[in-house]
Formats: sequence, C-alpha cells, structure tokens
Amino acid sequence: MSAAARVRRAFQLGRPPKPLSEGEMIPEPSLRPAVLWQRAVDALASLRARMQAAGLKPEHAEAAIVYVERAAPDEPHVFTLAEDRIRALELFASEDVIPLGMIFMQHDEQTGQRAIFPYLFFGLNQRGMAVLRKAAEREIAAAEMIQRAVN
Repeated sequence: MSAAARVRRAFQLGRPPKPLSEGEMIPEPSLRPAVLWQRAVDALASLRARMQAAGLKPEHAEAAIVYVERAAPDEPHVFTLAEDRIRALELFASEDVIPLGMIFMQHDEQTGQRAIFPYLFFGLNQRGMAVLRKAAEREIAAAEMIQRAVN
C-alpha cells in the first residue's frame, strides 16, 4: 500500500454517519452555509496535514462540495474549494440547493494514479450515494480527458 493510500485510509477511519431512510433527501435542519464551508475547509486541511506528516505534497489533494438542486435531485453539481468563499456562501444559502457531501481528489506519486473518494457531512440513502458516485465518475472522466489531451 502506498503512502498516499495509507493517508486516505487513516483520513476515512471512524464511524460513518447514520444513513437516511429512502424517502428522505436531507436531514433537517440542514447545515448552514458558513458551517458547511468551514467543515469542508477543515476536512481538506486535515487531509493535507496528514499528507504532509507522511512526507507527501499537500497540494496533491483537492476537494469539492457535491450538491444537487431540488428541481433535479439526481443531477450532481460540484463546487471546488479553490473557488470563492463568498460565492459558496451565497450558493449554499439558497433553499433550492442541497449539499450532499464532498469528493476528494488525491494524486498518488508512488503509483502515478489519482484517487477520488467521498466524504459525507451526514448519512445518505442509496439514492444520495448514487448521486455522489455520479459526481465522482464525472470527475474521473474529466481528469482522464485532460490526461489524454496533455499526452
């Protein structure tokens, strides 16, 4: 197992949130925009600190908040943490936006691969996990397209 994989495993340890029932979309009350943003920033900082402690480059980790809009709950959108904080607070203040969790992208220098893995703010049902998975698959496809264009 590579050093990056060990860091990912340690970062993901812990008790997963209790899943929602199939009829629920989000728990009530949902996270306030400032709390959501802070949890996301803290999670990325935690992963990067673990990477640095393991002798890895912290800039090899990126993250995005995955959300849906009430009008299209099966269509994921991503907001990268590199984007503007004020814009994030405005976006997540909307009643029409439902944050589901995060996806992390981590470059593994040892294997030359890019790992994409989820991080949940709260438990999701199967439908919510499918939407989060769809967002991750899109990120993988985009990364592969960029890789082919570069090579």
